[in-house]
Amino acid sequence: MELFRPWKQDETIALAISGGMDSMVLYHVLRTTQAYASGQLILLHVNHGQRTASIEEAEYIMKMAQQYGHICEMTTLDIPSDAFSQERAREARYQFFDTMMKRHGATILLTAHHLDDQYETILHSLLSGRHLPGAMGIPAERDMETYRVVRPLIGVSREDIAAYARHHGIVYFEDETNSRTDYTRNYIRHRLMPPIKESVNLQESHLIRLRDDMADIDEILKAKAEAFLEGRSKTLPRHAFNAEKHIIRLYIMQTWLKAGGVELRRRYIEEIMAVIASDTANASFEAGKARIVISYDHITRKQGKDENVGILRIERDGSYAFNGYRITTRLAADQYPLTVRTKKAGDRMKIPGTGTKKLSRIFIDGKIPREEREKLPVILDSDHQIIALGEIYNIMGNKEKNSRLLIEKEFTDEPEK
Repeated sequence: MELFRPWKQDETIALAISGGMDSMVLYHVLRTTQAYASGQLILLHVNHGQRTASIEEAEYIMKMAQQYGHICEMTTLDIPSDAFSQERAREARYQFFDTMMKRHGATILLTAHHLDDQYETILHSLLSGRHLPGAMGIPAERDMETYRVVRPLIGVSREDIAAYARHHGIVYFEDETNSRTDYTRNYIRHRLMPPIKESVNLQESHLIRLRDDMADIDEILKAKAEAFLEGRSKTLPRHAFNAEKHIIRLYIMQTWLKAGGVELRRRYIEEIMAVIASDTANASFEAGKARIVISYDHITRKQGKDENVGILRIERDGSYAFNGYRITTRLAADQYPLTVRTKKAGDRMKIPGTGTKKLSRIFIDGKIPREEREKLPVILDSDHQIIALGEIYNIMGNKEKNSRLLIEKEFTDEPEK
């Protein structure tokens, strides 16, 4: 079996070994061909703690490592079943890998991803709408902070790996959850890939060509985005931005946000772009440690929490930051959008049981400091009527009644000076 092998003879190699067929075959190939040469081979095993059989599997891997004189490091993840997710497990695995790689001075981490994993990943990217921006598929190697992740089997099919396992009588363990189709990746593996492979008119190898074509497109779009952003930093011209094609706007927005240390999911970027393209004059979006403020013909990226936001548009249930306040909404769909802004001269608010009252009088009666008045959230409903004023008045309810509209002042835990 031919491996992708970009490491040097004297490098210390670690293998992420699950006990499944792919990683056990890779271990056998490495061990019998001495592919790690004069360097060390360290086995890293993660027990996800979700199956009772995994304890026996871990014991087998440890005995196997001892038999062949290899170091084996293990950990069991402490994630409750009701909170378990593939993303959370992956994050925990790599925290363990990072620690072990540093402990042993290893520079290469091998994983057993293969060609069929590549096909499934490309299909998953396409069908879940994650194919752009960014590269598709699984890279053959990837740089981490202190080591490289390498996939030696990335050009080998699952069929060839299974044939190798049968020929050499390799012991491996089947995770019964791999046969379930409620996981998206498993659904693609068991429901989509078999008919593709069986069809005489379809060739899964074209998925690799698609990945390569999309990589070229990705580079072209990145260059166009960088050209648009040249000489522009925190503020973009709205009209010029909207004049670009949709896919170029997506790359511009992603590149611009990344320059400010912000990375958002494509779905959220699309929401921001939809408002930019609309006739909404003013809006604001929370974006990690920054805010995206849309004001007439400008789009501005504001960093940090100290810059006051003039206006925020809320389109759906969620939690939003506004000038040091946290606004949480749980409303019926027809009650949106809400507009959150700061006070304006002449603002009046209808107070149940009292009548209407000027905000300026409310501030005076409540002895609200002048600097606080400038950032206090004034919330208007879809009919542009004021329904809440900071923590002072809230027509829609209060904390004790589990309000559908909750406004809270955010406090920091900074030590006293």
